[in-house]
Amino acid sequence: MPDRRIALSLLAALPTLTFAPAAQAAPEPTLRVTLAPAKPDALQHVPYVDVTVVAEGMSRAEGAPLLRLPLVANTVVTSGAAITGLTVRDGNGALIPRIEDVEEDGSNRTRFWRAPRAVDGALTLRYRVPIDAAAPPLALPQYEMRTELGGFSAAGNAFLILPDDETPRRTSVKWDFSAYGPGGKGISSLGVGDATSRTALPAGKLASMYYMGGRPGTYPTDKDGFFAAWQGTPPFPMAPLMTWASDLHRYYGTFFGYAPPGFGVFGRTNQRNPGSGIGLTDSFAFTFNHTSKPADLRSLLAHEMLHAWVNSLESSMDAAGGLDRSWFGEGLAVHYQRLLPYRAGLISAEDFLADLNETAGRYYTNIKIAVPNADIPAGFWRDTRIRVLPYDRGSLYFAATDAAIRKASGGKRSLDDLVRTMLAERRAGRPMDEALYRRLLKADLGDEGIAAFEAMLKGGTVLPPSDAFGPQFRRVEKPLKRFDLGFAPASLLARPKIVKGLIPGSNAEAAGLRDGDEILNTFSQDGLQGDQAAFLSLEVKRGGEVLNLRYQPRGETVSAYQWEMAR
Repeated sequence: MPDRRIALSLLAALPTLTFAPAAQAAPEPTLRVTLAPAKPDALQHVPYVDVTVVAEGMSRAEGAPLLRLPLVANTVVTSGAAITGLTVRDGNGALIPRIEDVEEDGSNRTRFWRAPRAVDGALTLRYRVPIDAAAPPLALPQYEMRTELGGFSAAGNAFLILPDDETPRRTSVKWDFSAYGPGGKGISSLGVGDATSRTALPAGKLASMYYMGGRPGTYPTDKDGFFAAWQGTPPFPMAPLMTWASDLHRYYGTFFGYAPPGFGVFGRTNQRNPGSGIGLTDSFAFTFNHTSKPADLRSLLAHEMLHAWVNSLESSMDAAGGLDRSWFGEGLAVHYQRLLPYRAGLISAEDFLADLNETAGRYYTNIKIAVPNADIPAGFWRDTRIRVLPYDRGSLYFAATDAAIRKASGGKRSLDDLVRTMLAERRAGRPMDEALYRRLLKADLGDEGIAAFEAMLKGGTVLPPSDAFGPQFRRVEKPLKRFDLGFAPASLLARPKIVKGLIPGSNAEAAGLRDGDEILNTFSQDGLQGDQAAFLSLEVKRGGEVLNLRYQPRGETVSAYQWEMAR
C-alpha cells in the first residue's frame, strides 16, 4: 500500500486537474407493511384484516415473476386462495398480473404473480384477508391465520404477498386500528407496535415473521430486546414463564458471545395440539391450551429460542428445503435445549434427565431408526417416525461428538468451541456449511470423527458413552415399547382420512378401530412417540355412526437406552 504522505504530495503537484465527487451509494429500498384489522364481531372474532404492502426497488421485465405467496406451506393451507380485492399498482398505473400456481412437492404449493408489462420502481398492493373463525385448530405448524378473543395472528407466509426476489429492503410494520376500535395493539417479530427492521431484510425473512394484533397479553421488552405476546387465555400466569425465558435468552447470549438485538415469543391457544412450536425470524410461536403447564412449555421455549443462534447449514442446493441439513440445526437445538438451561441453573437434574430420556426413548424405540439422512426430506411430512429423526439422532450424535472432543483434547476443547467457531464464520459473512463442519470436525477428531459423522448420515445407530452428560449420570438399558399407530400412517395423509392397513392384534384393533373407518379429528404424533404412557383419542365415522376410541399407540417391547443419576 503506498505511503499516505506520498499520495497527498502527488495530488498537490497537479493543481490543474479536477476530480468528480465520489458516487453516492444508491438509497436502500424499503418495504412497508400496514395491517388494518376489522372491528371484532359479537363473538369477538376479527372477520378480516386489510393489508397494504409498498415495495421499492421492483424492476421486472414483462412476464417475469413479480410476487409470491404460498397456498400450502409445509402442509398448512394458507389464506392465499381466500384473499379478496387484490389491487397492484406501480408509478405507471394499475397492473393485472398473470397468476401461476406451482406445486413444489407434496407439502408446498405457491402462487406466483407475473408482471403483465415492464415494472420499475415502487409497487403498491392492497387486499383483504378473510379469517374463518370456524376453522378447526391444526396439528401442524402454526402458520395459518386464526382469530379469537378479539385478536388475530399468523405467520407471514400465510397471508403476506411479497416480492418474488431476495433483494434486501429496510422493512417497517405499521398497525392501523382505526376500524378495529379503541384498545387495539399490534406486535410483530420486529417488535411491539409500529416497528422498523434494524437492517435490510429479504422477503423470505418477512414471510418467516409472526404478526399478532388485537388485545394480546404482552410481556414488556427488556433491556436485551426480549418481548412476548399471547393470544387467548393461558391456564397459568404467563409473566413468570416469560421471565424464565428472558433469563434463558440472556444466558444464551452470554454462552454464544452475542445476541440478536430483539427477540419475540408468540403464544396462542390450540385445543388439539398444545405444546407445538415453530422457529421464525428472531422469534418463535408456540401453542397452549387449558391443560398446559409452565414446566411442559420450558423445553419448547428453550428449543425454539436457540434457533436465534443455531440454524441449519447453508447450501447452494435447497431442493429439500433444508430438511437434508436439519440434523445440524435441530439436532444442536435439542442437544442444547436441556444442556444450557441445566448449566444456567434454570432446570433441575431431574428435568434434564426427563428431557434427555424422552429423546433417547423415542430414538432407540423408533422402527425407522436406520433411515439414512438422504431419505429424510421425502418422508419428513409423511411419517412422524422419520420427522423426529433429525431431532433425536442429531442431538445424540452431538452428545457423542462432544464426549469424543473432550476426551481427545484432555478436556481442553468441547463441541461448544466447534459450534462457536462455526457461528463466528457465519457472522463474518463466510459460509457456515457442511464443508466447514467437516474441516473443524477433522481438526478435532481426525478421520475417526469423519467416519462417525458419515455413519450417522447413513443411518447408523448413535450411542453416546455412559458419562457423555457428566459423571453424575450413567447409561442404562430399559424395556420400552415402540410407537405404533396400529394402522398405516399414510391413512392420515389422505382426504378424507380412511383407515387402511389395520394391524391384526394391535392396540388399535383391540380398541375397536377397523379398516374403512374415517378419522375425523387431528392430533400431533411427534409428542406421542416420546411418551410411553400417552393415549391416543380418535373420533371415527363408520357408516352413519360416530365412535370415540382410545388406546395406547404402542407395539412390541424392545431394549432401549436411558440415563439415570449415578449411584
